[in-house]
Amino acid sequence: MSKPNARPRVQREWVVPFDDADAVAKLRIALNISESKGDGRRFPSDTLFVLVDRFGGLKVEVFSNEHPPPHFRVKCNGETANYRIDNCKQLNGGLKRYYREIRSWHSTYKPKLIEKWNDSRPTHCTVGLYKEG
Repeated sequence: MSKPNARPRVQREWVVPFDDADAVAKLRIALNISESKGDGRRFPSDTLFVLVDRFGGLKVEVFSNEHPPPHFRVKCNGETANYRIDNCKQLNGGLKRYYREIRSWHSTYKPKLIEKWNDSRPTHCTVGLYKEG
């Protein structure tokens, strides 16, 4: 039950892809990325979201400083799921009804996904560059 004068919670989000590592470093400093999200969680100062693609209402993202295995996140209508880059196997999350579309996208755009993953790796990331094979 909501309060009569309660304002609906608005989710604000923005993602800007960069191909220039120097620009990303300057952006992190300028935006003070380590600030909290507003829901109490905090991101490490070297965390940056990189938008890879949007299709059919789905948004594909990678993070600049991640844990193994190399993976990407898909978001849609408040749901998220993570998938391995190598074979598109779902690691966690929902979006089961979109798996066919996600696999189809992955089979076509895997090189773009790998490029964005590799371009967003900071030098101290525990998961390095992705290499096929």
